[in-house]
Amino acid sequence: MQPSTSTPSSPRIPLGAWYGLTTLILASICGNSVLQVMALLTEPLKQELSLSDTEIGALRGLGATLVVALASYPIGWLADRVDRRRIFAVCIFIWCVATAASGLARNYEMLFVFAMGISVGEAVLGPVTYSLIPDLFPPARRMLANSIFFVSQLLGYAVGLALGGLLIGAVERSHAALPEALASLSTWRIVFILVALPGIVLIPMMLAIPLREAAREGAPGGTAPTAVRDGLLEYCRANARTLLSMFAGFGAIGAANFTVFGWIAVVIVRLFNVTPAEVGVTLGQVFAVGSVLGVTAANLLAKRIARRDVDAAPVRVAQWGALAALGFSLLYLFATTPTQFYVIATLQIAASFGGLALSPTVNQGIAPARVRARLMALGGMFYVGFGALSPLVVGIVSDALGPDPRNLLTAMMLVAVPAFVGGALLLRFGEGTLRQTMETVRADDAVFTAPAG
Repeated sequence: MQPSTSTPSSPRIPLGAWYGLTTLILASICGNSVLQVMALLTEPLKQELSLSDTEIGALRGLGATLVVALASYPIGWLADRVDRRRIFAVCIFIWCVATAASGLARNYEMLFVFAMGISVGEAVLGPVTYSLIPDLFPPARRMLANSIFFVSQLLGYAVGLALGGLLIGAVERSHAALPEALASLSTWRIVFILVALPGIVLIPMMLAIPLREAAREGAPGGTAPTAVRDGLLEYCRANARTLLSMFAGFGAIGAANFTVFGWIAVVIVRLFNVTPAEVGVTLGQVFAVGSVLGVTAANLLAKRIARRDVDAAPVRVAQWGALAALGFSLLYLFATTPTQFYVIATLQIAASFGGLALSPTVNQGIAPARVRARLMALGGMFYVGFGALSPLVVGIVSDALGPDPRNLLTAMMLVAVPAFVGGALLLRFGEGTLRQTMETVRADDAVFTAPAG
């Protein structure tokens, strides 16, 4: 099969699409703000409810990450059958109620239940967001939209942290002047209640998002094309090589990133006796600069390659990014100053996250519209699962090697290097059937969105 050589057209993007993307970004920032606020309020929350570090860890681990992984597929399943805007709005409502209720929790058990409610609401951010973007933007402009959202997520963590800190400070300064019902509550409880309020505004904003004509015609309830009508399982079996290679490949690259950036701050502190606060501020700046540069460069390179091969362009750039990140990561072994670590980290972030920013575009291209949310959820489960395990493996290896500070760096490389290599090889393997899968999806979507009669 010959590679596609046509250059994608660049249709004008209506204002409604940008409005929808802006709403999705705001929802992402609000969701990240809750997670950052929970981290900032750990100590006062721990003291008032007499919690142990184990309970705090379970609250932020089992009560958050694991629930997101488990809830994303059921939400994706529902989003393939009901208007995705309504699913998103309902999840925002659940998130708002659970967040505000966390501020009224009387014990750990109540707090854990509410944390799971927050996570169920936030589970929508992955499968539904990336399945909704194709309903807003035509194929030729999805890579741009996905990249903007991807960067906004990366920067959203910093924004959420800053907004959370400002809100906590404002509540502490004006605590005595608050209405009696609020003034009687602890600062952390008030903050949880206040941080839930923006979600109320997001609900009508989400419902007002206009969809493209093709997306409306292909809404749940239409006539399904053959490949989709046969069911998700049959589709996955027929395209197993493509799906597993793309999902596991991007998941492995993501795991390598989790490995490095889950431990790099600890490595710098241990090797150079730098304060955690200084490392945190500097790495935050490094993360912002590296991610923006990387995503911009990856998009420009992908557009250039797309002139010769539209379908494979994002995957090819992601492969090159993983291999470049691998090379940059090995330089950590020779770094002798914190500045050298920061420079290397900037280059590695640019290479690895630039490629990862293209993963939603690839996954959307191999997912028929009728099962898109579920397939995006499955891909996200690879990412979350690999990412949750990799930092743990580094800790186990480091403990086995001994207490020398450089052993942690060695353990980090022993996990990250195979992950980068494996991710690139999996993506390369999946290229063999990628075009066939994408052509099948385009044919299915054309039938699905065709007017009846």
